[in-house]
Amino acid sequence: MQYELIAKRYIKPLFELCDQVTLDNLSELLNSVATAFESDKFITIMRSSDVSTETKTALVLDMVAPANSKVANNLIKLLAENGRLDLIPALAEGLVREIGRVKRLYKGRVYCDSTIDKNSIDMIARDLGNKVGATISLEFVPSTFDGVRVEVDDLNIEINFSKTRLNAQLVEHILKAI
Repeated sequence: MQYELIAKRYIKPLFELCDQVTLDNLSELLNSVATAFESDKFITIMRSSDVSTETKTALVLDMVAPANSKVANNLIKLLAENGRLDLIPALAEGLVREIGRVKRLYKGRVYCDSTIDKNSIDMIARDLGNKVGATISLEFVPSTFDGVRVEVDDLNIEINFSKTRLNAQLVEHILKAI
């Protein structure tokens, strides 16, 4: 959570200074660097006090060098100066989220205890996207939930249909009708 708040301080100026193409490219670069943070060896190097800040900076700059991006290079140098190279994964995630918000592209999940085919998930995503005026992509996540639950965190949407709850409401409705 702390990293996310700090990352927002870097993301806001990027959106003010860069055009959409530059932001998209920067997002790709930061995501590729963020994947390196999944390696225990890389994290050990980045957190080691035996490795100089200049060496750490050079390592990360070498990772983004093929892109030849001044924005990425300057951002990495700024993060290094402030001792925040470990902020890159949160920065990458925050940048993807903000770009998605601007473009109205959102990701969500469908939870269910039985398998749902890809066409049904795509149909749910399309219909939900039409309701909120956005493009939504959903991924299926197997779970023990006794129904179907759809979550899109960035839009604060949660929709669920529980078999147990539906049966209870049906019985209650029938009893009221009698």
